[in-house]
Order: sequence, then C-alpha cells, then structure tokens
Amino acid sequence: MQELTKQSGTWRWGLLCLLFLAPLFFLSYGFANQYAAGLAEVPVMVFGWEKHIPLWPWTIVPYWSIDLFYGLSLLLCWNKFELRQHVLRLLAAQLISISCFLLFPLKFSFERPELQGFFGLWFDVLMGFDKPFNQAPSLHIVLLIILWDFYRRHAPGRWKRVADIWAFLIGLSVLTTWQHHFIDIPTGLLAGALCLWLFPVTAKAPWRNNRLSRTSPKHFKLALYYLSAAIMLTLTAYLLRSWTLWLL
Repeated sequence: MQELTKQSGTWRWGLLCLLFLAPLFFLSYGFANQYAAGLAEVPVMVFGWEKHIPLWPWTIVPYWSIDLFYGLSLLLCWNKFELRQHVLRLLAAQLISISCFLLFPLKFSFERPELQGFFGLWFDVLMGFDKPFNQAPSLHIVLLIILWDFYRRHAPGRWKRVADIWAFLIGLSVLTTWQHHFIDIPTGLLAGALCLWLFPVTAKAPWRNNRLSRTSPKHFKLALYYLSAAIMLTLTAYLLRSWTLWLL
C-alpha cells in the first residue's frame, strides 16, 4: 500500500500534466463529435419517461464546474504517486469514452428551447463547441466518479459532505441541462468505477496483486454466479428492450 504523504512541488508536475491533458481532452472529444455529425444516421436510446425530465437552466453552473475541478485536481495532488494514478485514471476515462463514442455513436434527441440571461449565455458557450453526440458513457459522469473520489480523499471533515452534495448536483445536471439521456449515466458510472479499479491510490493495482495467483475453487464459483447473472440480465434486456435496457 502506498502512503499518501505530502511532497512539495508536486503542483508543478501537475501543471505539466494539465498542459498535456487539456488539449487531448478537447481534441479527442471534438473529433468524436465531428465524426458522429458526419454520419448519415445516428441512433437514439431514450426511455419514454425521460420526456418528463425538467429543464433547469441554473444547473448549467454545476455542469460547467466540473471543468474547474478537473484542472484544479491536478494541482492538488499530494505526491507524484497520487498524481500519476490520477492522470492514468483521467487518460483511461478519455480512452474508454472516446472509443465508445466512435464505435457506438448515439444522439441526444430533445430540442432545447432558446434560453436567455446569464444561464442562457453559458448554454450558448457550451453549444459553441458541443454537439448532441458523445452520449454513452457520459464522459461527464466518468470524470465525476474520478473527481468525486479525489476530492473526498482531500476534503477534511464535514467538507466531504459538501463534496458529496456538489457531486450529486453535477450528476443531476447532465439530465436537467438536457445534455444526456438516462442510459448515459449508468454506463458512465461503470466506466468511472473501472478507472478507479484499474489505477487504485491506496492499494495495489489488480494486475500486481499476488492474490490472483492463489485463486481457489471458491473464487471460480463466485465468478460463475456473477457471469450467470450478467448473461441472464443481458438476455432479458435484449429480448424485452424498452425499460429493461437499464439492466445492461
């Protein structure tokens, strides 16, 4: 287990990482957007009940705030080990999400009305470079899981509750700004959890854990249960479609 002791000057390395990650983020995200926009037809995956989701313009504030927390997190890492793991998580999030956007492009299908005032301005800025593609998994949600874990680890005492509340608002905002359909959220949660699992901060990475060499029949039996359940849920979702798609 790595000790997260503070190491002075780590923010300088974090700044270099930010100078690399920020262009990569916007270039790869924009490329996937343009690719989907150039397709003759892009499918939509939406549940009927989603038409009742309200449009709350004020939630554009927590929606945009993830960009600030993204950049700030790279400057707040305690040491080079945490910074390395955090950067690898962010890179994995980008790689997984962009790959899905290119392989399985989806489109957001609701028409957002024109908004005025302060919040409307921020929507206009967002639409200046974003398009109704890059849906599942929601990169917003994938990054939220990574950043939520980061800020809960760094927040002292009751500030952890503040981190929880703001993370909830960011997660909610992907729906109430009419940027994503529901299916993008659980897929984003899974992708984010995968990034945390692949690059842990306070434990050994799964491929470096020597416990894998001591796998017993009990472990295989448990794995078989999970595999059977996954197959059953996948078949149910495939056969019934509609509201059962969330079982995926």
